[in-house]
Amino acid sequence: YCVMFLSKHYAQNPWTNHERQSAQARVFEGDSEYILRVRLDDTEIPGILPTDAYLDLRETTIEEIYQVLVEKLSDPTSQTVPPDVPTSASVESDPGEFALLHPRDGKPYFIPVQSPSWGSTEISLELLPESLEESAFLRSLMNDRNPMVRHRKTFAVALGENAAWVNPQDIAQTMSGSQTVWKVVLQKENSHGQDFNLSRDATFGNISPDQIAEMRARRILLDEKLEELEHFQNRTDPARLANQARLEMFIREGNGLQISQSAIPFLYRSVGQTVRKFEKFARLISVLHLKLSDTIGDVLQLDLKLLNSKQLQVKFKGQRSRATTSTGPAIIEVDGICPL
Repeated sequence: YCVMFLSKHYAQNPWTNHERQSAQARVFEGDSEYILRVRLDDTEIPGILPTDAYLDLRETTIEEIYQVLVEKLSDPTSQTVPPDVPTSASVESDPGEFALLHPRDGKPYFIPVQSPSWGSTEISLELLPESLEESAFLRSLMNDRNPMVRHRKTFAVALGENAAWVNPQDIAQTMSGSQTVWKVVLQKENSHGQDFNLSRDATFGNISPDQIAEMRARRILLDEKLEELEHFQNRTDPARLANQARLEMFIREGNGLQISQSAIPFLYRSVGQTVRKFEKFARLISVLHLKLSDTIGDVLQLDLKLLNSKQLQVKFKGQRSRATTSTGPAIIEVDGICPL
């Protein structure tokens, strides 16, 4: 891991900036967990987004940060190669219910939840963080000392078949016996500011919005790229390539989300050895991307089964949120294998 202690001195030092560029190059190759950020102040650092997850040394002790590093380095899933045949889920205990809290362009947090309530405008959760890093993230939501931090608080949450963009409304840390419980109240945000939405309404040539949505769903669930489709293979004509690039833009742009690839293979690298937990996490992050990208409005079926260390079986059925007055809502179905 690369631990960055971000401050005004870090920003002024040419050597630390050289190290940062090298570390980010590794992240771009797919190692999304490689960089751990620790902030000492609010100095803007080139290449570090305001939404990137971090620990704050102004609110977290150095001992707590040390313990986070110990947990990272002692995590067996980060040091061992997953077996070709996963452990049978029948011998694993049920890990329980989780909520997914996902900052914009940041690291997703899968946190155990109890007594959830999902209303039309408000979501109430009792979260049971399992690591100091998760606790530090929840603590950061309470940080309102700097007005510049406010836009950072908007994040996505997924639970069951539901997903929404939210802002924290009320957060309280309590103790229940020896367990720390975070009682979180979230206010839903209306992400549809206009009647027209590129991901929902756009037609590309003779390809309908529903067909574009199906392509996006297959990317989210199966990591399917446009160039892998038979119609777009072995095409060298410049006009065809330009059209392919434009269609790629339509598929990627999902109501503000950039769907360039599936998150499932990256997730498997973190928790793949714990089969039932991985399947739960993969389901949550799929629901989040499917719904918040406006690909579908309702999840009718989403069954995920880890076959081995290279394949996740996917069976999905979802209903689109828009329909004309003469037709019912379109149904998208995906049945296939996501390569891990």
